[in-house]
Amino acid sequence: MKVEFDRLELLEFLRANFGPLNAMCERGGMFENLIYARTKAIFEYFGLPFDSPLP
Repeated sequence: MKVEFDRLELLEFLRANFGPLNAMCERGGMFENLIYARTKAIFEYFGLPFDSPLP
């Protein structure tokens, strides 16, 4: 079974939800470089561009 998704819809979902997710990670004591690595891994998993500079 294969799941298909609209790349623009996924990007919008990520854009809308990364702020709250990152805030939760910060409150949980996750270091900024680990939040960056997690974010990058999610984008790479879905084959999306990720050009944010290192923190």
